[in-house]
Amino acid sequence: MLPLLPRRLRRILTKLARRRIALLAIIFAAFWLTGASLFYLTERPRVGFGESLYWALITMSTVGYGDIVPSDAPARAVAAATAVFGIATYTLLISTLADVFLEATVKAAMGMGRLKGKRFLVIGEGPACAEAVRELAANGYADETGWVRETQPKGDPGVDFIVGELGEDTLKRAGIQGAEHVIICYDDDSKNLHAAALARKLNPNATLVALARDSVVAEILREIGVKTIVPLAILGRILASSAFEPGVAAFIADATTARGGTDLVEVEAPGKTVAEVEGETGYRAIAIVDRDGRVAPATPDRILREGEKLIALRQVKNPGR
Repeated sequence: MLPLLPRRLRRILTKLARRRIALLAIIFAAFWLTGASLFYLTERPRVGFGESLYWALITMSTVGYGDIVPSDAPARAVAAATAVFGIATYTLLISTLADVFLEATVKAAMGMGRLKGKRFLVIGEGPACAEAVRELAANGYADETGWVRETQPKGDPGVDFIVGELGEDTLKRAGIQGAEHVIICYDDDSKNLHAAALARKLNPNATLVALARDSVVAEILREIGVKTIVPLAILGRILASSAFEPGVAAFIADATTARGGTDLVEVEAPGKTVAEVEGETGYRAIAIVDRDGRVAPATPDRILREGEKLIALRQVKNPGR
């Protein structure tokens, strides 16, 4: 067993070196106990061991209340050594803590850290992802949103982010296991499929929303478990409407963002009529969506059922773009 002891010690010290705070705590405790033990040995029975522990802690901090003082040359030598090692230990503590906080700050700024407690997770890059992040922030979810990217963003994205190659390790660093909603918005359908499969594997309970360019890809995404799929064809419809119905396109652009003058919202109020909801909220009802995603007009006397959502238009008090 003895030949194995140095190797085990090296392993322990290597692990402790990676955990600088733990290593520093062990060094501090060793100096503290050593100083207290030596002082007790030189001053007993005048000073008990408990008083020696108190004396060593006060001496290491260089406070020196003077209520317990060394009485001879050996005790004074112990006091001097304890003070010197105490100053060194506290200096090391301050510098280590500063390094830890600085390293954490740099990692967060570079997207190399970890995200925790994010309800919304945006995965991907490009204009669609950037707009999704801005919209979440506009609705008051900036602190609850995380962004998973493969490259560094240009400028401040407004939310916490991590940078890494799309894979399980990167998504775990993003805290996907605790996310409630995952938005997948790559410009590449193959990446959207990959991200959706990983997200479903790592968090079966999350609500997945994905962008799809191709109808076949959209069908595969549904099989994976993506709840909502936004087809790229919607952009073509809006472009066409802009040509002969520019007002419709302007309404869609304004109503689909909380940064406009109006905003489309969902309201769940089972058992109430559309008119009652309008009177209580001040919203203007537009349509009703049932559990299967079917859309019906929102007539005033229509009673909302369990699971149905009323799509309404609200006015934004302080619009900004």
